[in-house]
Amino acid sequence: MKNVLPRPRIARRLSVAAAGCAALMALSAAPGTASAAPDPVTAGIPYYLVAAEFDRGLTSGKGSGGDFVRFADRAGQYGQSLTFEKKNGGGPYGAGYVIRMNRPAQPGRGNENTLCHGYGRIALTSDANCRMNPWVVEAKGDRFLLKTRWDGEYLYLAASGAIDGDKALYAKSRYADDGRRFVEFKAVPADQADEAAGAGVRPS
Repeated sequence: MKNVLPRPRIARRLSVAAAGCAALMALSAAPGTASAAPDPVTAGIPYYLVAAEFDRGLTSGKGSGGDFVRFADRAGQYGQSLTFEKKNGGGPYGAGYVIRMNRPAQPGRGNENTLCHGYGRIALTSDANCRMNPWVVEAKGDRFLLKTRWDGEYLYLAASGAIDGDKALYAKSRYADDGRRFVEFKAVPADQADEAAGAGVRPS
């Protein structure tokens, strides 16, 4: 007499195997597991970097020791556009972006427009005068942080706790407790923003 497995048991094993295959396929297709999300900026395209919390863009101003990056005076002002240039250096910290503010050349000083960490403040200087650690995008949904490597850790772009009284753009460590807060940015394409401004509106 032959030993025959009951048909329900065979069907049950097949359904378990099918469910396992389906789960593996779903996992491999889940967002963020197959490949990293693309950066929210494209190299070579001018953007306004708008602080999501304050609705202010970035501009420049003179200070002791040179030109520094600061926030626009009021909410709704986008300031000056910036362009990201892809940087592909060697080592684990060599890849990212050089960020340049699109502003006219300064008389007697040339085109000092590179965003550079200046010991707590973000300065505008030339490539030759900047310690060229690239800026790295850290995406947070439709917003992002910007950070740069500095002496063994990352420093993030940050703002004062009282933006109306202190509009400077700072660099802040995750370990510093100085009242400043990291800035989450939105990248608004400059051509779209300028076209909308000409029509009397600002893109959200």
